[in-house]
Amino acid sequence: MKKFVRAVDVFNEFFGKNMALLILPLVFVVVYEVIARKIFHSPTVWAFEVTVWLYGAHFMLGAAYTHLHDRHVRIDILSQKLPEKVQIWLSVITFWLLFVPFVGGLSYAAVSYAAHSWASWEHSWSAWKPPLYLYKTVMPVGLLLLFLQGAANFVRDIYRLKGEEI
Repeated sequence: MKKFVRAVDVFNEFFGKNMALLILPLVFVVVYEVIARKIFHSPTVWAFEVTVWLYGAHFMLGAAYTHLHDRHVRIDILSQKLPEKVQIWLSVITFWLLFVPFVGGLSYAAVSYAAHSWASWEHSWSAWKPPLYLYKTVMPVGLLLLFLQGAANFVRDIYRLKGEEI
């Protein structure tokens, strides 16, 4: 199990750092669109959709990296004051009560959403008409990576309860 945890951590560390680089083309597209629209009075057809795609991919594919580094938003005012062992137990319990049902439900919906898009070769409604099935596939991929990281964190917590570190 330790190899699983290490493999997931290493993959999400590498993948997350590379997905963070999506911010660069996102900034480029936004700046290009602003210049084209405001200075040259010639807005593009594609910039809005590309911006949504890049931001969506950045958000979804970065979720596992964020979970790896324990940087998701949460309210832990009370749990911070508890002993470390109680905090770990809370993490183990909430993994099964909250994380698994939430990520599992979202994954089920995302796979159905992407599968329907692939089955109909869905394209955007805009004049540019790019394919949407590739973009919609990012959701289940991001959720799979998030689930794997959650499972790795769960295993890590079990080891920590035993007094071992990974």
